[in-house]
Amino acid sequence: MTLLLLVHAAVADKYTEAFSKVPWQEFPGGRFKASTNATLSASTIAGALFQLKPGGLRELHWHDVAEWAVVIDGACMGTATDESKLHPSDTWNFTAGDLWYFPANVPHSIVGLGPSGCTYVTGYNAPDFNELTSFSASSWLATVPLATLAQALGISTAAAQRILDGNAGGKPSFIPQGSLRQMLAQAPSLPVQFPKLIHRYPLLQNTHEVVNADGSYVNMADVTRFPVATDMSGAIVRIAPGGMRQLHWHLNFDEWQFVINGTLEVGVFTEPGQSAGGVLQPGDLGFAPRGSGHYLRNIGQQMAHVVLIFNAGLFTNVDVGNFLGTVPPAYVAASLNITDAAAREIDYSLGGFAPAQLPPSQ
Repeated sequence: MTLLLLVHAAVADKYTEAFSKVPWQEFPGGRFKASTNATLSASTIAGALFQLKPGGLRELHWHDVAEWAVVIDGACMGTATDESKLHPSDTWNFTAGDLWYFPANVPHSIVGLGPSGCTYVTGYNAPDFNELTSFSASSWLATVPLATLAQALGISTAAAQRILDGNAGGKPSFIPQGSLRQMLAQAPSLPVQFPKLIHRYPLLQNTHEVVNADGSYVNMADVTRFPVATDMSGAIVRIAPGGMRQLHWHLNFDEWQFVINGTLEVGVFTEPGQSAGGVLQPGDLGFAPRGSGHYLRNIGQQMAHVVLIFNAGLFTNVDVGNFLGTVPPAYVAASLNITDAAAREIDYSLGGFAPAQLPPSQ
C-alpha cells in the first residue's frame, strides 16, 4: 500500500518515530528506552518504555514533571510517598491495563514482580524530559558530605561511608537488581497510611465510552475517573481491521501515541493544504499537537491496540461528524464545493470510529 504524503518526509518525521528500532539501554534489573523532542521533534510530551525483571527496581526517585503510565504486560508493585511527616505510603500491585499517575516531585519506585517482571509505557508532560535525569536516592546521597550524611540518617560514619563508596560519582543506580523475596517480605512492615488520592487506576474495569459494532473502542481514564491525575490523562484504543479512529482534534491538549500491536496508517493535519503521515508498527510512536486534525486507521489484519497519553487532566475532542453535522447541509456543501445532495449523503453519525468500508458491489 502506498500512503500519499503531502509534505516532505522530514516534516512527517516530526510527528512519527520508529521507536521500535531504538536500542535498549541495559541495567542489572531491566532495560529502558526514551523518546523526547530530540527524536520526535513536534512532541510536547516525552515518553519511555521500561522492562523490569522480577526484583528489578526502578529506584527511589522523583522528577519535576508529572508521570502517567500504563502496564502492558506482566506485573509490578509501585509505591508513592505523599508529603507528610507521618510518611504515608501508597503501595499497589499493577497488572496489564492498570495505570498510575505521579504528580511532579512525588517520590516513587517500581519493582518488577514474578514470574516474568513487567513492561510499562510512561508519558511526561514535558517534551525534553528523560528519566535518566531524574533525582534519585543514589545520585543525591552520593553528593552529601560524610558527616552530614551520617547525621541525617542517624548512622555511623562507617555506615555512611559504605553508602558513598557504593554510589561513587553520583551516577544513579536507575534499575538495580534487588531480592524480590526480601522486598515482598519487608513491604508489609513499612508504615502505610491510606492517602487522600490513590495513584492507581484499573483501566480494564472501565465501561468503554465508545464501542463500535466491529469491536473498536476507546477505554479512557481522565480526571473525572482518576482524580489524582489532574495534569495528564490517557486511554487504550482498540481498532478493528480496516477500521479507523475517526478524524478528530483536541481543543486544549496534545496526543502522544504508542502502538502496542497492529499496523496503523496515521495522519496529522499540520497547516492549510498540508498533512503529515506514515505507517506505525508495534513499538512505534506518533504525535498530534492540540488543534491538529488527526486519525489512526488499522491497515493490518488483526485488532490494533494503541496507548494514547494527553497533557491535560480532562479529555475532550471534536470528531469530524460533530464538526460537519451540527450545521445545515448547505453550509457543508458550500465549504467543500459539493452539491447539497452530496452533502446530504455524508454519514454525520459516525462518532469515535469509522468502520471498514465494504468493497463495491459487483
